[in-house]
Amino acid sequence: MKQHLRQFFFGTSLNDNKVLNAGWLLFRLHVGLSIAIHAGFPKMNAIAAPGWFTEQVAGLGFTFPSPAFWAAMAAWGEFVGGLLIAVGLFTRFAAIQLAFQFFVIAFLWYEKPEPFTGMYFQHLYFWCYVFIVFAGGGLYSLDKYIMHRKRIKITPVKVAIASILLLIGINANAQSTQVSIKDFKPLTGRWSGKLTYLDYTSNTQETIKAGVDVEIIDEKQFAFSIFYTQEPNHNSTEKYAINDNGKMINKREVIERKIEPNGTLRIVLEERGIDGNENNMATFHHILLISKDKFVVTKMVRYDGEESFFQRNEYVFNRLL
Repeated sequence: MKQHLRQFFFGTSLNDNKVLNAGWLLFRLHVGLSIAIHAGFPKMNAIAAPGWFTEQVAGLGFTFPSPAFWAAMAAWGEFVGGLLIAVGLFTRFAAIQLAFQFFVIAFLWYEKPEPFTGMYFQHLYFWCYVFIVFAGGGLYSLDKYIMHRKRIKITPVKVAIASILLLIGINANAQSTQVSIKDFKPLTGRWSGKLTYLDYTSNTQETIKAGVDVEIIDEKQFAFSIFYTQEPNHNSTEKYAINDNGKMINKREVIERKIEPNGTLRIVLEERGIDGNENNMATFHHILLISKDKFVVTKMVRYDGEESFFQRNEYVFNRLL
């Protein structure tokens, strides 16, 4: 039994062919670091996962003992699990938990999962982690060194670890939570779309036509002019100033900035304030999705004492030609 557990945690199904194992090392570095840096690391602003991620987890039904617990487990699983796969330590264990996560995303979250032919980014990563579960860490891994200390040289492991530290340093800067005026310049011009909001009184969803003009004022400021064709008396213009370190926009803290797999820029801003007819204190998340032809702004609210966010309103705009 002890030998079987040791084989599970540290064993490999690959032979000792150096060319094969060099390729396997590169594969592990990619699927491990990419998920750790681009999926796990952006959620590491606190021990608990970001509210938007907790809400997604709750929507999938993971509510016991709480969505926040499972969201934190998933976020840390992406970050730590990805690093473990990259260095080849507890490789199979890390791959199993990541395979489970991506199974949920690829086959439960999407409406049309297409188990064997799906081309979603999440499908590909699911099968990558399944592959790693079968193969293990390979020759150039910490698992192999632990299993056969007297038979393997440590040099390849040292090279792998040094490469990981270098890539983490480079990519951590690339996934910084800082924003700049360059992030908002693609929005310049007029957009047309709609506003969907949760009515304070009836607690029902309402939708009206809306548009926005976006103007870049200088290297630190931009302005949104919102207009409603059906309710012009609610038209408004608001200026936004980015602070010197790029971590605040007006009084809203930048808690996330990342590029989605489809190229969309995602920016999440957080602030405190009052919401609802009863003037409840709440935390607000303003989620901006910026792409070439589509611009989405979603306002999420979580009242003090509550675990989950709910959607207060959402603007969906398309570029006017």
